[in-house]
Amino acid sequence: MDHQTSIPGAVAQRTPVADLKSGQPVEGAYCCSEKTNATDRNGKAYLRLKLRDATGEVAAIHFDPSDEALGISAGDVVIVGGTYSVHPNYGPQVQVRRLRPAEPHEYAASDLVPVSPIGAAELAERLHALIDSVTEPHLRALLERACDGSREPGATFVIAPAAVRNHHAYRHGLLEHSVVVAEAAAGIAARFPSVDRDLVVAGGLLHDIGKTLAYTSDGFTPQMTDAGRLHGEIVMGHDMVRGLIAEDPDFPPEAALRLRHIIVSHHGMREKGSPVVPQTREAVIVHYCDDMTARIAAIDDAEAAAPAGEHWSGRIFMIDAPAYLGPRDAAEEE
Repeated sequence: MDHQTSIPGAVAQRTPVADLKSGQPVEGAYCCSEKTNATDRNGKAYLRLKLRDATGEVAAIHFDPSDEALGISAGDVVIVGGTYSVHPNYGPQVQVRRLRPAEPHEYAASDLVPVSPIGAAELAERLHALIDSVTEPHLRALLERACDGSREPGATFVIAPAAVRNHHAYRHGLLEHSVVVAEAAAGIAARFPSVDRDLVVAGGLLHDIGKTLAYTSDGFTPQMTDAGRLHGEIVMGHDMVRGLIAEDPDFPPEAALRLRHIIVSHHGMREKGSPVVPQTREAVIVHYCDDMTARIAAIDDAEAAAPAGEHWSGRIFMIDAPAYLGPRDAAEEE
């Protein structure tokens, strides 16, 4: 069995996930974002892994792991030695030969934590433009309290991921997703005179606010919190919005009723976790904009991870199918 003492303590230059080419050696520090212990048909242990850095994520497989490798957990930073290839049946993956936990001096956290491709300053500017566009004073004040970076939930809202995986699962991901949902919803609301645009913007920005408590925002890869597992982000988000509304004794009851409905119905159906389906114009708009932006983001992620020359992605959870990527300019794939 190959023990990991052969990997030097000082890590050589690490190839970012986004730059891996078939046949290329892989050596260096990565975050183990997923780990599954498995056994082959002969009963021998092996590991299925996902390795992540700030540029992307790649599947990996490690046969004949050492006890040290078996003890690694999802979220750990690891030193990997292996080869990247594009398997005809299994797609892109790293064939791991050596694996061990990394020492703190062997990596820089900034190299391993994915962040929104949109700069934090731009997202903050777009967030405040949306808040300033709300004309109803109680709703605008509610959004200012919710997004205030000097208190919760605002301090976490601006850095949290929007998911553990599937879409916007990176630092500032929740802010990016919420801003894009609110912008898209506001654009649709402008086409329908019967729709309350202020309520749509507020619902778009706050629909996922429960994720500030449901997911971890520190560490190298998002994880569900105990409260997130036990209560769910919809219940937590509804309770948070209800608490923020209660800070304003003059908040309009009808606006409170409709905003809370947007929160609890935004998944669109009971089978997907919402206790009720959208039953107002504003809730319908926020639900479809939420679903649309998440699906598009998932396709964008799959395209970024697809090997050069591939016209199709692997299966994408959000659409339950592969995505057609089409011919891509060679310059884009280099």
